[in-house]
Order: sequence, then C-alpha cells, then structure tokens
Amino acid sequence: MGYSDEQLAIIALHICQDIGPRRLQNLMAHFGSAVGVLAASEGELTHTEGITPNLARQILRAKCADAEKEIVRAGKAGARIVTCVDASYPAELKNIASYPPVICVLGDIIADDLLSVALVGTRRPTAYGRNVAETFARQFANEGVTTISGLARGIDTEVHQATLAAGGRTIAVLGNGLNHHYPVENRALGERIAARGALVSEFPMDFPPDRGNFPRRNRIIAGLALATLVVEADLKSGALITAGFALEQGKDVFAVPGPVFSKYSQGPHNLLRQGAQVAESAADVISAIQPMAEWCARRSRVQELPRTMPLLDDSQQNVLAILSQESEGMSIDRIGGLTKLAVGELAQCMLDLELKGLVRSLPGRMYIVKR
Repeated sequence: MGYSDEQLAIIALHICQDIGPRRLQNLMAHFGSAVGVLAASEGELTHTEGITPNLARQILRAKCADAEKEIVRAGKAGARIVTCVDASYPAELKNIASYPPVICVLGDIIADDLLSVALVGTRRPTAYGRNVAETFARQFANEGVTTISGLARGIDTEVHQATLAAGGRTIAVLGNGLNHHYPVENRALGERIAARGALVSEFPMDFPPDRGNFPRRNRIIAGLALATLVVEADLKSGALITAGFALEQGKDVFAVPGPVFSKYSQGPHNLLRQGAQVAESAADVISAIQPMAEWCARRSRVQELPRTMPLLDDSQQNVLAILSQESEGMSIDRIGGLTKLAVGELAQCMLDLELKGLVRSLPGRMYIVKR
C-alpha cells in the first residue's frame, strides 16, 4: 500500500525515541497534523508545552525517509504498519486515552475480532490455573470469540495454544518490536498466531523487549477486547495492570476464583472484592456482555453442530469421575490405588482418555480433567 505524507509523518514522529503516544497526540493537536509538526521551527516547538530544546531537535531530525525505512523493515517481516488515521486502524483502540499512534501488525485483524476477550494471568501458573486458562480459551474459541493475550510464559501461552488447538482466532500484543521473539521458546507459537490471528506491537520493528514495555502494552490488550478476564495472579502481577486499564476504559473485568491458600488467587480475589464479576466458565463472560451474547446466540443457531460425548467403558468412566474431584490433578499412582486397575490397563485407559480429549497429562506423571 502507498502511504500519504500524513501517515509517513506520523510514523517518523512515532519512531523518535522520546515522543510517547500522549505527547504525539498533543503535538498533532497543537500543529493541526503530523505534517505540521515536522514543518514547525525549533522555536515553535520549544514554545509547545512539554517540548524541551533537546526533544525539539529530535523532532527536527525526524524525516519521512526514516518512516519509509521502517515500512521496508516491516514488509520484509511480512508485517504492515497501521497509523491512527488509517481506515484499518482498530476503532476500539481510540477509547484509550494514550492510544498508540502506530501499530505494527503481522497477520490480520478482522471485523469479528471486535467480539473478543482478554485472558491474562501469571507467568508461573499452577496446574489449576493452566487448566482454567486452557478450558476457558477453548470454550471461547468454540463460541467464535477471539482471545487476546500477551504471548508471555504461563497463562498467556496456555490461552494462545488452547485457542489455536480449538480452531479459534487469537491475537497476541507484544512488548517488543516484531523483529524480536520473546520469549524465545514462543517463536513457533507466534508464527502460528500470525497465521490464524495477529501479532500486534506499538513498538518499532527492531525495538528489543524490556521490563518497562510490558505494563505499557497491557493497555492495548485491554483496549482491543470487550472484557478482561484474570485467571491467576499475585498482587504484583501485570495482569492486574491490564484489569486496571480495562476499568479505566469502561470495560467489564472478570476474575476466576482460586484455592484460598495459593498466592496466585490473591489477585483475582482482590479484584472480586473490588467489584469484578465472577467467571466460572466462558459462558459467564459471554452472557454478561450483551453484544457478545447476542452474536454468539445467532452464531450457534446457524453454525453449531451437535456435540456428542465420546463413548466410555466402565474403567474410563470411573477414572474420569475420580479425576473430576481434583482441580489440581492427580498422580497416576493415586489413580491406580483408587481404581485398583492393573498397571497396563490403567496406562491404556489414560491414553484413551487423552486421545478423546477428556484428560490432560501434566509433568510428574500427573493427570487433570479437561473441563
């Protein structure tokens, strides 16, 4: 696509190191456009609130040629740069006070992605938290609801993986430029997300990951979604920052209750005390948001196929009933002790239940029910 002078000017200013989203918005409002900012003199710039002589000199050095180089870098990665004046810029991001003037997108953001939920949580989830994230993400995907998260370790990874496994759409908002892969072990997952959704970043293509980037990117996670759901989080978790941004933006916030002795339940429970809504399934979220509930109802009437429970023999039913009592999972030895099944018979039973998508294996020869 060709870029107008205004689009190029926005990108050129955006990649200036010390011009953040709010300052760029203020400059464009003061001078009437990004082109007007680039045409301003040093004196005019320094008489603008918040612009120091050093920052004015940075702005004077900004050139549309720099923007064109950034566009080329994005193109080589298969991505595209979208500015806040483009028709394809997600309208819901304009609800953010300091909305990103530029986003880089690898993949596609489509109209149906407006019906989306942000699922966030700790990077160190328990087995319970992983199971909840995987279950909710799969439920949302089955209803055609897009999931949004941050591609971090832990809950984010579970959400993206489960959504893709269920055939759904998912969007990852990154705290670094698209030419960096963070965490490195999620590089292949990021490629799969781009093929079935989108990777989104407000940072220049070569911008490295940094601790300070992640709270900032959380406002975009909340901004793209109709609601934010916190699965597991301690009281210092970035997931609570995302929930705070959602509240600032007038969005619904949901929290999943957890075991009272787990520190990763403290964040969700604190949100619940402050008025967040309880979510025990994806249906709780969908039913509380009218446009999402109406859309899902229409979709189910038209598209939903009959779902049948896989046939189970007596041993499989017994194992499933026992596992259903344990939210944290159960060891294979304990299952064997409770069922009295022979080792070979139990191993076959667990394999059959996994293949039928009813249980999930965990590290340490543990198993948990997929809910």
